[in-house]
Amino acid sequence: MKKVKPSKVAIIISTFNQEKLLEINLNSILDKTNYKNYKIFLIDDSGKGEIGRKIKKKFKSIDVTINLKNKGFSKSNNLGIKRALKFYNPDYFLLLNDDTEVIDADWLKKMVLEGEKDSQIGVLGCKIIYPDGSLQNVGGYIKKWEIAKELEGSRKKVFEVDHVMGAFMLIKREIINKVGYLDETYSPYLLEDTDYCLNVKKKGFKVVSVPYVSIIHKKGKSIDSLDKGEVMKVRMRNDIYFTIKNLLGWKKFFRLFIYLPMVAIFRKRKDENSLNLKNFKLRKDFLRNLFIYLHSF
Repeated sequence: MKKVKPSKVAIIISTFNQEKLLEINLNSILDKTNYKNYKIFLIDDSGKGEIGRKIKKKFKSIDVTINLKNKGFSKSNNLGIKRALKFYNPDYFLLLNDDTEVIDADWLKKMVLEGEKDSQIGVLGCKIIYPDGSLQNVGGYIKKWEIAKELEGSRKKVFEVDHVMGAFMLIKREIINKVGYLDETYSPYLLEDTDYCLNVKKKGFKVVSVPYVSIIHKKGKSIDSLDKGEVMKVRMRNDIYFTIKNLLGWKKFFRLFIYLPMVAIFRKRKDENSLNLKNFKLRKDFLRNLFIYLHSF
């Protein structure tokens, strides 16, 4: 009987001025992954190409593309997917942030095996944790007007969700063929992952979380270096676009005209899904944020 080769996985990593974190990421993949049928496609979004050239010299097996301008998450990942299709012809595409770190040697093998179990599964996420081991994200749901996270981190079995985090998103080749690429309107970042997952579900496929596979994510290091006003502009613009595109009726109205103004004025003290007023604190820049909100339509 002819032995079937393991599915091919293209690991797409977009990086923006995070050389040290990127090297930790790449070393963790190359040193710890016991699943061998994969190839890394790096998109250097830093502008000058210095990081990409260094990586190409140090890691010969990695395919490096250099963007002379920061294209953002969706555009860069789409570029990586297209390049992988042309030069590697993979069965899966893993969108992976540059500030993540692999823990378990079996991580990729486990993810692919779960994908192979059910032909209706289109996208898979995993349990994403902070460096201290606490839960960051394990998928989530669209609840009424809110893009809610699953806050229960003790699940052991695979479960369906509405969306997974773009820091780790395993996409089957069939999904790229039937759903297409990430919506580049969301560039440079934010909500393109949730939007894509909803598009996958609209086509009749499942989005699942694999909670027994964990990776570390040093959340938002690239975003942390950006001006807070610019971050709020991106958030409001993308959230309004997402809401108009994906929500209906009173849910759309509530998110656009009640929830988003609240986001501009208040921030949450704790990572909770409820609208408990005791959990909200007035932002210092709430007037600027309200101005940004009003000018985002």
